[in-house]
Amino acid sequence: MAITIRTTERYRRHPVWGKIISEFNIAEIQDLIFQCTDSELIAAKNAGTKDIPIYCLEAAEYDTDSEFYPENFFTKYEWINKVNAAAFFKSKLLFLTHKHHDHILFKLYNVVIEGNEVVLKQVAIFKDEAMFISWWKSIKKLSQTKRTVEAALRQANTIFDGILEKYGTAWGGNIDGFFLSDNRNSVVAILEVRQSSNSIVESYDPAKYFLGTATKSGDFKTWLPLIYLKRAYKIPLILVTLSTKDTSKLGYTEVSSINDKNLSYVNDIAPTRNVTNRFAVFKTWASKLINQ
Repeated sequence: MAITIRTTERYRRHPVWGKIISEFNIAEIQDLIFQCTDSELIAAKNAGTKDIPIYCLEAAEYDTDSEFYPENFFTKYEWINKVNAAAFFKSKLLFLTHKHHDHILFKLYNVVIEGNEVVLKQVAIFKDEAMFISWWKSIKKLSQTKRTVEAALRQANTIFDGILEKYGTAWGGNIDGFFLSDNRNSVVAILEVRQSSNSIVESYDPAKYFLGTATKSGDFKTWLPLIYLKRAYKIPLILVTLSTKDTSKLGYTEVSSINDKNLSYVNDIAPTRNVTNRFAVFKTWASKLINQ
């Protein structure tokens, strides 16, 4: 079987991420496309309104028709979580696929749960790159936030990013995870995970890099959709920090807001002030926050 899911998240190999997945109901969606311009998203964020249409998207490649079965891509539990999270944001979960050596470039499906089964309902086909790019640009209007060179690793894994970068656009921003309620029917918090390979958790604070560095652009546009969702849907935004230098520890905090110059935390508590190697400590804190 040769199935490749479109993903760029290295932290998913971190033991703490596995622990979060096992201890909480988490929905992961690789792409939330906000159908608006940058200025429209900023205005909606400031107003705290739910005015922005959202497309929730997953993508994968496969070889043969025999492989095209929903649970070959994600478990039923993962599909249900994704569909429920999308519904919470008044969106459908879309699944973009590429079959190797097919005369059709991409097929697009709406993912629905019927009874206890995951059903993929085809809603569009894109015979060639021109058709696909025309559709993509009709829904993705936020400006590109990453330079083309930064997509090299993504392009090496699946076809999707390579085609998008070829036409001067890019994949939308992924949301690392959504905490779901006990019945998995609603989103109760947003999860953002940041991982460093250079710093230990005790000194790694994403706010320090908010304005960028000599080699990395600033983070305003990557945080903007998260803050919009937090304010519009009135749910907490939890930040978890990890390091490859110590896979037993995590830092954590609740994000408050952003402006042009700063990323702010609730009560000014940076993740460097909440570092632990005892997952139960984080679990107690997060559970209290999302259930209040």
